[in-house]
Amino acid sequence: MKTNDFSHLNYSEMEHEFRKIAAACPDIFDLQKTDILLDQDICDYLKISVRTLRKFCRQNKIHYLRLGGRYYYIRQIFVMNLMKICND
Repeated sequence: MKTNDFSHLNYSEMEHEFRKIAAACPDIFDLQKTDILLDQDICDYLKISVRTLRKFCRQNKIHYLRLGGRYYYIRQIFVMNLMKICND
């Protein structure tokens, strides 16, 4: 899977790229409550401990959001993380 590095773009260029992606894949931004996963959801699925999950997060293998001391995972991003891990 090809990844893009947008670090060289300014804000208006980034906004333009974002709008292109959103137009091409409108459903990706239509998150439902069931698309938000918690630590236990990920650990149960992968059959790993929370400690191992944290290690994967530190290694940037699994992306997360941290709000109020809790970790949250977006299902679509988690699936893409798994595909990347399998292809490496």
